[in-house]
Amino acid sequence: MLIPTDILKAALICASQEESRYYLRGVHLSTSNHLVTTDGHRMFVARLAERPSADVIIPYNNITAALKLAGARCREIEVTGDRIGQIAYQPVDGTYPDWRRVVPTGEETPSGANDGAEHVHFNNRYIGDFERMADILCGKGKLGQSVLHPVTASAPCLVTFGERADCFGVIMPVRHKADRTAPLTRNVVMAG
Repeated sequence: MLIPTDILKAALICASQEESRYYLRGVHLSTSNHLVTTDGHRMFVARLAERPSADVIIPYNNITAALKLAGARCREIEVTGDRIGQIAYQPVDGTYPDWRRVVPTGEETPSGANDGAEHVHFNNRYIGDFERMADILCGKGKLGQSVLHPVTASAPCLVTFGERADCFGVIMPVRHKADRTAPLTRNVVMAG
C-alpha cells in the first residue's frame, strides 16, 4: 500500500515519545482503513486509500528513517508487511487503544455552568503543533489553518485542517481553575 508522506509527517507530530507507552510510539495502521497516532493528549487520524491486511504499529524511528531516506520530494511511501520504503521494521508488539472512543461526535453536552465551549482551554504547544500539521497537510500560507471545534470545556475537541477531508485531529482540553485563563495562541480559528 502507498501512504502519502504528508500524512506520515503530520501523524508523527502526535505520536507518543514516552518509553512507558511503547504501544503509542509509532503509527497505527488499522484494518478500518485508518492511520492513527496519539500521545494521550492529542490525536491524528487519516483515512487510507487501501485497507491494511492486518492491524500494525510501525515504530516511530523506522518511519522517520524511511521519510529521511525517501527525501523531501517523495510524495508517497510504500508500506508492506515488514518494510516502509527501503527500511525494514519489526511491528510494535502491543495493542493500540480504541481511538474511536475519544472522537467527538458534536453531540456532547456541557455538564455544568462552566463547561461550555466558551470556557475551554488548550495547551498552547499542542495548538502550535496542529498549526504545523496544517502547514504540512495544506501548504504554508494557503488554506492550511487548523480549526478547533469545541463543544464543551471538558470533552475532546475536533480539529480540522483547511480543505482536507481525509484527516482530522483531536485535542484534549486542559482543566484550569475558574480564575485562570489560558489564551489561545498562534493563528488558530475557533469554530462555533
